[in-house]
Amino acid sequence: MILAAAAALFCLSSTPTMERIEERAWQDQTTRAEELHQDDLKADVDVGAKYAVEVEKHCKMSADQEMVKRVQKIGAEMAEIANQTASVATWGDKRFNTFNYTFKVIEDSEPNAFSLPGGYIYVQSGLMKLVESDDELAGVLAHEISHAKFRHVATLQRESSKITLIQLPIILAAILSGSPNAGVAVEGSSLAGTALMNGWTVQAEQAADYGGIQLMVKSKYNATGMLTLMEHLGVLEQSQPQYYSNLGIFRTHPPSKERADSMIKDLKQYGIPVERSKVSTSFRVIVKPDDKIPGAVVLTFAGKNLFALAGNDALTRADEVAGRLNHFLDTTPSGYEVVPTADGVIGGRNVLLAFAPEDATAQSKTIPQLVKESVTNIRSALYTVAVRIWTTH
Repeated sequence: MILAAAAALFCLSSTPTMERIEERAWQDQTTRAEELHQDDLKADVDVGAKYAVEVEKHCKMSADQEMVKRVQKIGAEMAEIANQTASVATWGDKRFNTFNYTFKVIEDSEPNAFSLPGGYIYVQSGLMKLVESDDELAGVLAHEISHAKFRHVATLQRESSKITLIQLPIILAAILSGSPNAGVAVEGSSLAGTALMNGWTVQAEQAADYGGIQLMVKSKYNATGMLTLMEHLGVLEQSQPQYYSNLGIFRTHPPSKERADSMIKDLKQYGIPVERSKVSTSFRVIVKPDDKIPGAVVLTFAGKNLFALAGNDALTRADEVAGRLNHFLDTTPSGYEVVPTADGVIGGRNVLLAFAPEDATAQSKTIPQLVKESVTNIRSALYTVAVRIWTTH
């Protein structure tokens, strides 16, 4: 009886309970899902590697080692964050996808950057001439990393039945390579039209922008650089529309009011003030020696002189004034907020500058004359800021 009871107890204890069955099924399902996930990532890497060979076969790679090292250094920093951080994907593959990212520079005058599946990222030398800080470059790379991390090419292929995963990188590589013959190669293809018009949408760009900001806030770089670079591109598109509307970054990364507004909203979400002067020389008051007045310094904005200061403490005063002016300009004020005083200028409710007698003496002018000229020039700087921002916003 004892043996029979023990045998019965053994049988009962060895019989799988419903909880165990469900747990085992869940484990099997999880394992299978992870296997499929890894298959997807491997497919991205395989496709990207294949077409990276084609890109590098038809495009001239940059021999500028300093430029290449700069891209690779900042790219590696952003890639490390991407592979350690789960980001929110508003469009694309929402899983935590990691890749062994590579960064290369193509010798091409067009300002562009693109990524192939699997983390193969290319920056064209024309874009390197456009970026004005490491913050802006980090923003570009974070944006492109996000395209790869969110598997936007695979998502586009899945949502566009006319495009296969094999065909799409050919189209993207041709368009993004900057080759003079790229237009001829793809314009006649209905696939190109589908990819550009129905595929790489504002949704994808905004998702990559948001993904980029998520990476930037965890880095040492200022995420405002993403916004200012897009504003540079907007100005460039407006100033040279015929050239830049054909191919390149304006077809695949169009500057737009929607993107700019979303980006500003995202920056505010993370508590990042939009201080353009900190990431862009185009939005910064710069102090430099005055070529016309020995010992004097001149403050400039967007390549134009605002006013000059002289005397033994001219440089110290100029640096202080530049700081106040940059803070004022970062608020994107209106011209009426610039008000003259007896010896200087007020911006909003704060004193921006006060001229000293030595400033007038060095320039053979009166202080009221200097005040009048500086007010005009500062208001002109405000207009320049407004134009650069309005172009995109």
